[in-house]
Amino acid sequence: MERIYEKCEQKNLKKMEEHTNFRIKSFDVGFFLRRVLNVCLIFLLIAVIPLRAEISEVVSSAPKPLTGKVIDSKGEPLIGASVVVKGTTRGTVTDIDGKFSIQAAVGETLEFTYLGYTKVTHKVKELKPLTITMSEDAQMVDEVVVVGYGVQKKETVTGAISSVNTKDLVQSSQANISNALVGRLPGLTAVQKSGEPGNDQSIIRIRGIGSFAGSYDSDLQNPLVMVDGVEVANYNNIDPNEIENVAILKDASATAVYGVRGANGVILITTKRGLVEKPKLSVSTNFAMNSFTNLREPMDAYNWAVQLNNTRKYDGYLTGNYDPVFTPEEIQKFKDNSDPIFYPNTNWVDMLFKKMSLQTQHNINLRGGTERVKYFASLGIFTQGGMYNNTNLVPDYNAQVRYERYNFRTNFDFKVTKRLDVTLNVSDQMEFNHRPDEDTGVILSYAFSHPPTSGPGVVDGKVIENLDGRYNYSRNPVTRLMINSGALKIYSNQLNVSVKPTYDLGFLVKGLSVHAMISYQQWNWHRTRYYKEVQTYKAVKKPDGSPSFLPQGTPSPYNLTESFSQRSRNYFEAGINYAGQFGDHSVGALLLYNQTKDYNPNLLYKIPSAYTGLVGRVTYSYKNKYLAEFNAGYNGTENFAEGHRFGFFPAYSLGWVLSEENFFPENKVVSFVKIRGSYGEVGNDKIGGQRFLYLPTTYTYNTTDNNNNSTASNNAYHFGTIGQDYRKWDMTASEGKIGNPDLTWERAKKMNIGADIHFWDSRIKFTGDFFKERRDNILANRGTVPTIVGADLPAYNLGKMENYGFDGEISYYDHVGKFNYWVKGLFTFARNRIIEMDEVDRAYPYMQRTGKPFEQYFGLIAEGFYNTWEEVNDPNRPASMWNNNKLQPGDVKYKDVNGDGVINTNDMVPIGYTPFPEISYGFSLGGSYKNFDFSVLFQGAAHASKKASKKFYQGWQQDGSALDFLKDWSWTQEKYENGEKITFPHVSADKSQTHNYQNSTLWIRDSKYLRLKNVELGYTFRDGILRKLRIESARIYVNGTNLLTWSGLWKGEDPEVPSYDDGNYEPYPLVRTVNMGININF
Repeated sequence: MERIYEKCEQKNLKKMEEHTNFRIKSFDVGFFLRRVLNVCLIFLLIAVIPLRAEISEVVSSAPKPLTGKVIDSKGEPLIGASVVVKGTTRGTVTDIDGKFSIQAAVGETLEFTYLGYTKVTHKVKELKPLTITMSEDAQMVDEVVVVGYGVQKKETVTGAISSVNTKDLVQSSQANISNALVGRLPGLTAVQKSGEPGNDQSIIRIRGIGSFAGSYDSDLQNPLVMVDGVEVANYNNIDPNEIENVAILKDASATAVYGVRGANGVILITTKRGLVEKPKLSVSTNFAMNSFTNLREPMDAYNWAVQLNNTRKYDGYLTGNYDPVFTPEEIQKFKDNSDPIFYPNTNWVDMLFKKMSLQTQHNINLRGGTERVKYFASLGIFTQGGMYNNTNLVPDYNAQVRYERYNFRTNFDFKVTKRLDVTLNVSDQMEFNHRPDEDTGVILSYAFSHPPTSGPGVVDGKVIENLDGRYNYSRNPVTRLMINSGALKIYSNQLNVSVKPTYDLGFLVKGLSVHAMISYQQWNWHRTRYYKEVQTYKAVKKPDGSPSFLPQGTPSPYNLTESFSQRSRNYFEAGINYAGQFGDHSVGALLLYNQTKDYNPNLLYKIPSAYTGLVGRVTYSYKNKYLAEFNAGYNGTENFAEGHRFGFFPAYSLGWVLSEENFFPENKVVSFVKIRGSYGEVGNDKIGGQRFLYLPTTYTYNTTDNNNNSTASNNAYHFGTIGQDYRKWDMTASEGKIGNPDLTWERAKKMNIGADIHFWDSRIKFTGDFFKERRDNILANRGTVPTIVGADLPAYNLGKMENYGFDGEISYYDHVGKFNYWVKGLFTFARNRIIEMDEVDRAYPYMQRTGKPFEQYFGLIAEGFYNTWEEVNDPNRPASMWNNNKLQPGDVKYKDVNGDGVINTNDMVPIGYTPFPEISYGFSLGGSYKNFDFSVLFQGAAHASKKASKKFYQGWQQDGSALDFLKDWSWTQEKYENGEKITFPHVSADKSQTHNYQNSTLWIRDSKYLRLKNVELGYTFRDGILRKLRIESARIYVNGTNLLTWSGLWKGEDPEVPSYDDGNYEPYPLVRTVNMGININF
């Protein structure tokens, strides 16, 4: 039998290998990549030889009647600025030093223009050397936008695209890119679930949630992220100083070229490149302090003990007896702190956390080039310390969480010949993560649940175990930080290399070019765990009442385990591009082939995964007035059977620039109007980590080892009579997941209508879009499988969902004298609805999840509290299915929705919203005056709900801790009679008190918030002694992140951080960062 199963398994593996290697044709690019790199190194040597001479070259040594220099507001030369004598054909451009020479006469007017800068006119009064200063035009910076596989002029773009540049990204002292993007791009919504160093990235969603295949924070909902045209698995480890621009592609017209990968939107990150200019060195360094934004406040020992006795009174109504935990004498000792060892008042939050931690960031980069070679090189270091306290109690070991990141990047652009250009990008990100092996959420859970009376915690550097009889459910939380659970050191390295040659075929057809790109990525991980048994102590009372600390356990030497893993990915693309102008007609075209092969030992079946596809684009413009674009992706996947394996995803878009029409009146109020619309399809082929979804089921040969010697194992047979000859047979076979050869692509049909309007000479700009998406054939597993079915059923195309909303941005740029200022606001609204899903019929229609938003909260409607025994004993009161209907004053009063006289799960209706916000917005302003500059960013979200954790609203669970506000806001007869504020039901510690703690409007609350996300103030030094030191400029600045938050939640709750139901898991709180830094440019 074993041989039969092995043959079956080998047959399926052979099919998978054949599919990967032949059905989707992918060649090994390793050999080709090495050869291309060798050629590029030769090009580099050839190009660098004349570099020094070219930098110092003077453009022209011929006599010129009028010479001059063009500089920016920082005094730096502008290379390639256009200089034209108005009304003539005479013109030139500035050289590498910003200098120019032109034939001009006294009385003529010179016009100076440069992309991204305000035009300058100068009337020639005398033929003496000129110095022209040009100011950056913030309204023109975004005139060129990055699109899929290329760039386009913003005025001719018909898709929905938003972008942000490096200046905005580095204003935030954030640890990663996702956090820096929050509140800066319309259409982007983010939730930051943790503040833990190295694990504090935000969950990014573009235009909300489009599928119910995974939870809102599932990887299945992630957008595609491309860095310089190459897909990356992690973009949060990129140094913001390396980034030139980040763009998000939101509609089908913009994302269709990515086909299977673009269903959830696309994030395009473009890193900095060299410019034709003299070498410029930039150095920046930052030092910041982190502190928690909103830390919960536990109840002190005296009040906790008093309230614990009160819980026994209320719980005694159910149990039938009252058994107080503490005597009045013991409570008095907690109050006066007369015996801090045996009647302690330990604040475990303070015991576990310190007030501040250090964060640093340093970067040095070099940028410049000639016509032959342009280059950008950057080296960055980022460190982030954790907020744990009492982490150095074990010799040779520090339990503090620490995160370190080292970034290296070089981007080269070679002009090999007149027609051949080659780009070479090399980057590396190294990360070091140090932390306890115990999960952070578990460590915090024990700290937040430990009562203040359980023990003194740490005395004279000794970790004291719980006092006898005080708390038996977990050990001192400090031990969770110590070496008992082990310490982890995780090293990871991500290497990225890409080469892209482009050849101009203009000698055949003007505007025609071809290109190819090869990319290689490699990830390496080294995980080291070391652990030992450490010494703890037990406090006992001597006859004289003084404490003695008895050692517990036997210390052991360190033990060490380590593991290594590696992953790599090859990417290849080749394409042909065309851009032509025929009178008033502009035509562009792109045809591109791409393929990816991923080598990952963690992939199911350990076989490399492969994707292949074709990309097409055609653009048309008439007088920059009538715009049309067609995009398409044709992709293949390993997950579907032949006949379903390839999918075609087209998109169409149109644009109309009304302001270019003859009938549009020239005026200063409305200077630009463009209306655009798009419709198209994108696809998805993923459902978790499952692969080859069409193959027949596989079988696993089971032995004693993989049945875990468990009598109740599902993979074993059992025979005999229990207690007599009952035994388990391990030598079995188990059936795996069944395949589905009929599976096909999940498709998202997207529609977008937008408008771009500029007012008052483009000082005010508005962009707005309405969008609607409908997904069908959603890939999902069945949710209505009866337990008697003995098979793991396959995935199906069995769902439909829609997502709709609008997003927009409005900005205003102006100046008053030398004071330049700007104001910007953005807004995103995205709401989804499940149209069809696999769901059992429920008792009432309002209970169905179909027709509701994805992950909609359901619960009871709370209508206050029962305040008197008369209310409780009212014969018309609906009965409760919980507590055996044994209610008392202080219990929650619920609405009987279906009117059947019973409060039960059939009365649970949609309440609040979903955990992920439907609305996100940002408001920012800034300005500059002389050498001063400032910026402020407010960010917020709405239409989201948060379910409170029982650790927040119940307390005393298993005699555990309670938050301080419970003593003030919980129901008592006295508070009711005095008309005081009552938020919570009466206190309780018994698990049988379930009536009050059902999902309801009492515990699921609106989590809308407004946050002062970022503030920065800077001052730039120029000239003076800096010039003598050959320093162009030096800017000092101070900024802060997450400074203030306004929300309606309770103290200690953050509106972004989830509550993780009622399990033993508590997230690391978010942090506030105050940063000081300096940037020096040479």
